Amino acid sequence: MARDALMGLDLGTTAVKVGVFDADSGETLGVTRAEYTPVAPHPDWLELDAREYWRAAVDATRAARAQAGGARVVGIGLSSQGQTFVPLDGRRRPLRPAIVWLDTRAEEQARRLSAMFDADELRRRRGVPAFNAIDSAPKMLWLREHEPETWAATRHLVMLPDYLGLLMTEKLRLDLCNAGSTGLVDRTVDDWWPAGLDAVGVPREWLSPLGRPGEPIGELTAAAAREMGLEAGAPVALGSNDQLNGAVGAGNVEPGLASGTAGTAMAIIATLAQVPDAMPDGMNWGKHPVPGLWYVLNYAKTSGVVLTWLRELLAAGDYEALLAEAEQAPVGCDGLVCLPHFSGTATPTFRSDVRGGFVGLTLGHTRGHLVRSVVEAVCFCARDALALTAAVAQEATELRMLGGAARSDWWMQAMADVVRLPIAIPACAEAAVLGAAIFGGVAAGRLESIEVGARRFYRTAKRLDPREDMAQAYDAAYAAYRDAMERMYPGALG
Repeated sequence: MARDALMGLDLGTTAVKVGVFDADSGETLGVTRAEYTPVAPHPDWLELDAREYWRAAVDATRAARAQAGGARVVGIGLSSQGQTFVPLDGRRRPLRPAIVWLDTRAEEQARRLSAMFDADELRRRRGVPAFNAIDSAPKMLWLREHEPETWAATRHLVMLPDYLGLLMTEKLRLDLCNAGSTGLVDRTVDDWWPAGLDAVGVPREWLSPLGRPGEPIGELTAAAAREMGLEAGAPVALGSNDQLNGAVGAGNVEPGLASGTAGTAMAIIATLAQVPDAMPDGMNWGKHPVPGLWYVLNYAKTSGVVLTWLRELLAAGDYEALLAEAEQAPVGCDGLVCLPHFSGTATPTFRSDVRGGFVGLTLGHTRGHLVRSVVEAVCFCARDALALTAAVAQEATELRMLGGAARSDWWMQAMADVVRLPIAIPACAEAAVLGAAIFGGVAAGRLESIEVGARRFYRTAKRLDPREDMAQAYDAAYAAYRDAMERMYPGALG
């Protein structure tokens, strides 16, 4: 008899990942991915045909179910990048490609929206004193102004998780966290913000009803089940932003824990019992998926993706070979510093004028130096994020790391040395997918709560402790990075 399983589906920037897990133990039965490539039709734009997300979800689901030996999926949960959205017509069909979160075309609209509101009002409603070009709201305003025919035909504005939820259940519902990434949710009432909607010109009826992680969207329809190779009727649950899903999958469900992701972006999340009366500007914070808890998230927009860019630019081999070369270069890369902010900074300044680069290049530098400088820069971004987090959160006793970089013991040892914390590597590398499956388990009644599921399913695969002598060496390299950033982009790191 096929065993019961929970499935998580994570909508990432460059791939959909799907995991199938034993419904009782959380054992990984199958994890697969299906990739896609967003396109940049103009500088600072990034888009993807919305149908590509569904195609990838179907392909990855079928492959993961096959890996799992045909386990019966009894609950499904979602995870997603934030900010990415797509307009639908009256028949719920995409009118244009999705505008991806990294797209920064709407700088001018972000400034105008910010000028419409008092900074204290924005802090109270949204948690931050201004809109920025990453938010969906300025890009929605751009769409209204620059593509009026599309806007006139629009009847729904959906984020990726409610778009996928619609295709799976024929119902529209969106989680509060991904909705919040639009910039149009009033966190004081956990609902859409009328004044923000009016400023952008978005009718309330275009937006999906809101709910919390673990609540059901609906049941998997027979048509969707046939495409995905699953049984119809499984509840499909609301999830959260991929970073928060990863925190749940990494067991980061109580104060004193922190988890991080080094993938396209570098993000650090800490769990809080409560938030301070005055949260510092530039912090990304909100309600944790676990009821009654809060989170603070600090991040850099580009980190590991810089290594992908460098590998493709150099027409180099696989990542393992590149990292082996990097390991031979000294700490500090003989004065070479990578500035990894290729798409501007995120917390705390959200400076879209900042660009990446390499500072201090000489004819003596090798490919290994270049690669190591990127690795070190990713670690420095984590240190910056942890420093911001320390202002409001209980000191973390360890950092649980996820993402592509976490597959390299050498890279994670460097991370431990740079941030001066033990690094724990979860047994399930795809923690966002596991977190989504936990939400699916709650919706299906197989898990009594999110925190119970997270504690039951989380396991540590290995732990790397900081080395004091190396930590001191990295302190000097980190100071050089901060100095280079301050000289080129004063104030960009806060």
